[in-house]
Amino acid sequence: MNHHVPRRRLAAITAVAAVAASLCIAVPASAAPSAPTTAVSANSAAAANSVSLDLAGTWKFAKGDDPSYASPDFDDSAWQDITVPGDGTPFADYDGFGWYRLTFTLPAGAEGTNLVASLGFLDDVDEAFLNGQRIGGSGTMPPAASSQWFEKRLYPVPADAPNFGGENTLAVRLYDMNGGGGWYEGPVGIYSKDAVRANVYGITGARATAAQSTAVAKVLETQKKALAAGDVDAYLKTLDKGYFHDGRSKERRARELRDWMKESGSLTLADSEVEVVTGENGSLIVDTNRAITGTRDGEPYTYQPASQQFLHIDATTLRETGNDSRFFRETVDSDLEGQPREFATYLPPSYLSQPDREYPVVYLLHGINGGSREWEPRDIDDVLDGLWKQGLAESIVIMPDGESLWYSDQPDGGTPWRSMFLTEMVPLVDKEYRTLEGRDFRALTGVSMGGFGAWSLGLSNPGMFSSIASHIGSLSYSGSTLPTPLTQVDGLSTKQLKKFDYYFDACEFDEYRFDDAARSMDTKLTEKGVPHTWAVYPEGRHNDACWMPHLKDSFGMHSSHFRDAGLREDFVKPEISAPASTTVRFGARFDALAGVTARDTVDGDVTASLKVRGTVDTTKLGTYTLRYVATDAAGNRARVDRVVTVAPAALTVGTPSISGTAKVGSALTAKPGAWTKGAALTYQWMRDGAPIRGAVTATHRLTASDAGARISVRVTGTLTGYTTAAKTSAATAKVAKGSLSATTPKITGSAKVSKTLTARAGTWTAGTRLSYQWLNGGKPISGATKATYTVARGDRGDALTVRVTGSLSGYETTSRTSGAVRIAR
Repeated sequence: MNHHVPRRRLAAITAVAAVAASLCIAVPASAAPSAPTTAVSANSAAAANSVSLDLAGTWKFAKGDDPSYASPDFDDSAWQDITVPGDGTPFADYDGFGWYRLTFTLPAGAEGTNLVASLGFLDDVDEAFLNGQRIGGSGTMPPAASSQWFEKRLYPVPADAPNFGGENTLAVRLYDMNGGGGWYEGPVGIYSKDAVRANVYGITGARATAAQSTAVAKVLETQKKALAAGDVDAYLKTLDKGYFHDGRSKERRARELRDWMKESGSLTLADSEVEVVTGENGSLIVDTNRAITGTRDGEPYTYQPASQQFLHIDATTLRETGNDSRFFRETVDSDLEGQPREFATYLPPSYLSQPDREYPVVYLLHGINGGSREWEPRDIDDVLDGLWKQGLAESIVIMPDGESLWYSDQPDGGTPWRSMFLTEMVPLVDKEYRTLEGRDFRALTGVSMGGFGAWSLGLSNPGMFSSIASHIGSLSYSGSTLPTPLTQVDGLSTKQLKKFDYYFDACEFDEYRFDDAARSMDTKLTEKGVPHTWAVYPEGRHNDACWMPHLKDSFGMHSSHFRDAGLREDFVKPEISAPASTTVRFGARFDALAGVTARDTVDGDVTASLKVRGTVDTTKLGTYTLRYVATDAAGNRARVDRVVTVAPAALTVGTPSISGTAKVGSALTAKPGAWTKGAALTYQWMRDGAPIRGAVTATHRLTASDAGARISVRVTGTLTGYTTAAKTSAATAKVAKGSLSATTPKITGSAKVSKTLTARAGTWTAGTRLSYQWLNGGKPISGATKATYTVARGDRGDALTVRVTGSLSGYETTSRTSGAVRIAR
């Protein structure tokens, strides 16, 4: 019952192989510098070679099994020709061993390149040899055969295995367990890691620089030394705070390493074939084959088997951030089985973005000859993502590896699978992931043998599960000692059966007649009055084409069940639209809710729910913090803080003007204009734009210093809560000189020869400097320039006058002449 399915993730490399008829080597321009102990390929010629060697085509094939078939010296000329991949004829009516061999040439020039042998898909078990050296295998060979028909074969090629520049022999040993078998799908070839990385995993970043590769090597070396020294804390320092890698947060990784340390004391971390490329958002992606080993009970033990991993490292902090993967392989370290048991984990899209949300769990069980890895080529993560987009309830999906054990405990000391599942795997899932507690949020879906498992596990454990679904399920056949689901239903009461919701289906042309089993189950449940949903589809056989299109129906039933049980799905907080900071003016009206909105992607506009904590007093300058809280219908709350600054208001500023005459000695008066009521005004008179010392009142008397200058006044207003403002008036015309205040002088004394006459100047402007000139008949008397004059003989009979001249800085010079005095003869 092998259900071959398309494999999208390998389609791209198939295209590469189809056009690569020969080895292609791209030779780089530079060589790499020396690196720390952990070797990291950077820009060396070997590291940068890109190899794509297509090996699909005609191979040699023979049935049977002989170790000598792996040797390059074995003569296979008598073997039949076979087309690889695709020709399953030898296994159409044959179950057992078969060998494939191909001899080919690897040209010289690719030495040192990290190579991968891609063998595509083989049914059921295989191991591969290059030049006689085993390079990998999938599944378990007889006697305890275990199929890995669903596993893509990508085997790292050891550096000493290829023969560059000469012939090479690739030999593949295959074991077909039952049904059809053989090498059914490619791509088949030898590829460098960069080709595999780009075409299988979609990682197409450029090679890291030598400096970046060296920095990464130091990080890997730090991790290696930390585990060797038993220092988990030192290892954790290389991880980013938000680290999440294949289901492991930083905290879980710490617990895991400490548990291993308790057993082993120290651990050996080994990285090989390390290559570093650039990723998105400035990250570095480290492509490495990584393993962690130690000891358990004194014996060597592998804690983390060697596998290709892609470590994501922040290029700035050089801390490992994790891959944020939502679909990955996981193991439970089973004490019951004495070894790790693998399972695949799928986390829904919101898991990483909504850290407070808890989810229901669906356990998805595979068919016979299957395993937990068969879901990868089915792209089950994309399928599940699509279901949620159709409105189904997001769930965590766990896909255990049930081998072909019929999800039961094997008799006679065999594998206790069911006990491991119920007591170790389910509790581990609940411990490590954010699952909802209780049976109401735990469901089972199974395919074929997994359908048997879903019914058997569910009906036998009503305290753990509450929703059961099967596709093309084995309801009428049990490959174990346990009863079939049909038999179980016969033995349960209606009350017991109604504890579950049910979905089951089959297809009309099922080779195992599981369609009849589905009809029987419908009849039994109907007779007992148990609600259920079922279908037998008119098209399809016992394969993926029958059941996969209906996965939405089984998960749709689980979704309705979870919601009926009260599943809370809305964990999306509203988004509040409010400015981070706001400035309001003193005394202004402020409405804290004006313009603030809140919206939720589920509930729409939730602005009405907004509450504001804090107040703003616009009559007091300062900074205030408001907190807005919005709550949606599901109780999700969002909080946003807003800083409001009450800043000084702007004063109404008047336009100053000046009244008065711009003349020395005159007084000018400032008219301030209209200012905000209550503003205190101050004045500063300006002379040609420069402040006049002491001139700080509303009036200013012009002095001699002002003469010839232009006078203005600057008025400054202040008021509490307002920004101080100032405005300067227009300047006056140039200040004119002043006019002296003067009176007409008088002459006193006896108007006779030899007598002294005195000039009485009268009242003049204070500070005026006076000078005198006596005149005879209107003409100046030489030397007569004092306030007194002694009459000379030549003055007899003449009329004498005196002219008084006043001068003062900033004033026009002024003269006044007295009346005449006649001198006696």
